[in-house]
Amino acid sequence: MLAENISDKVGPNNQQTQVMEHLRQLVHRPSVTPNDAGCQSYISRILNRLGFEIDMFEVNDVTNMIAKIGEGDIRIAFSGHTDVVPANNVQDWTVDPFALTEKDGVIFGRGVADMKGGIAAMLAALEQALPSMDLNSYCFYVLITSDEEGEAEYGTKEIIQRLADNNEVPHMCIVGEPTSAETTGDVIKVGRRGAISGEVLVKGKQGHVAYPKNANNASHKAMALGKWLTELSWDEGSTDFPGSHLQITGLSTGEWTDNIIPGECTINFNVRYSNKQTEDDIKLRISSGLLQLKQLTQDLTIRWSRSCLPYHTSGELIDEVEKSIFDVTQRFPRLSTSGGTSDGRFIAQFGAQVVELGVPNHSIHQVDENVKLKDLLDLQHLYRNLLVRLAS
Repeated sequence: MLAENISDKVGPNNQQTQVMEHLRQLVHRPSVTPNDAGCQSYISRILNRLGFEIDMFEVNDVTNMIAKIGEGDIRIAFSGHTDVVPANNVQDWTVDPFALTEKDGVIFGRGVADMKGGIAAMLAALEQALPSMDLNSYCFYVLITSDEEGEAEYGTKEIIQRLADNNEVPHMCIVGEPTSAETTGDVIKVGRRGAISGEVLVKGKQGHVAYPKNANNASHKAMALGKWLTELSWDEGSTDFPGSHLQITGLSTGEWTDNIIPGECTINFNVRYSNKQTEDDIKLRISSGLLQLKQLTQDLTIRWSRSCLPYHTSGELIDEVEKSIFDVTQRFPRLSTSGGTSDGRFIAQFGAQVVELGVPNHSIHQVDENVKLKDLLDLQHLYRNLLVRLAS
């Protein structure tokens, strides 16, 4: 098997030192979206030393990087993000969120799971695997952005368009999102549901609560609208995708006073949908339904935002990921499309096979975000194994 040809010149202790040093360098940089805080400069120094060509560029204060090595026609990529969510409630953390801390085999710090741990594991894996990769037949890309946790408008979306303009869209891409449940490699993502957010502004007439006949309560209309939205039926999904659903995410009448009937009310909702739905169909269904609510017809406007298309992967990349996981863990992963959205959707839209593989996600976006050292080292080993499988 190809994985058996991997060089083991780097011993276990050195492997651990490599990945921990990379992670330490990344975690101590407070790269809250969209601030990269120098993370990509560090990554580019490591990759440049390995022979990568580096293209770093900014779009609307978002830092992006395309690193490339190899001359072959088969293009393989790793996609990741350096930005993290804020470390709010710092007083509740038991460690400094922006300093890597290890306690009893568990590593703490903002981003260790989502997803600086994945980047550190890939950097260490590349250092070990490159001598065994056929760079005459293959090209390998490292694609990094600082705009995944936010609006994601100027990050991977811009990176993949830049590659498409140069006819360099990857054929296969590994995304380092934290996909595992209990231990690294037990779950991989082979797709994601789509998502779309809506905001409806309902208008009425403001007035005094003592004289309701002289007013038109916008919040009452919004409540009727919310009831209608929550009672809409959706598909139940399939073996590959969870079903679609709509959730109310906000209801606001602005500044509140208890003796005023609100003249405006905003209702926010989000739809997560399977590949049985399309964004256009969802918009049409809801917009058409609103027009049929005669009491609201003249009194509302709807605005759509945060569009995220679904994707689903099949092909040889999944097979190779499964084999690599089995070589390391002696078990096959569960294939999943659950969870939120990821930047994999932008890459898949251009025809690439996309698989997301990372550490367990039980603590992401939480106080004391953490990952077991063993899970991080297993991910490094999985990546190294997979790189040689794919590019030998």
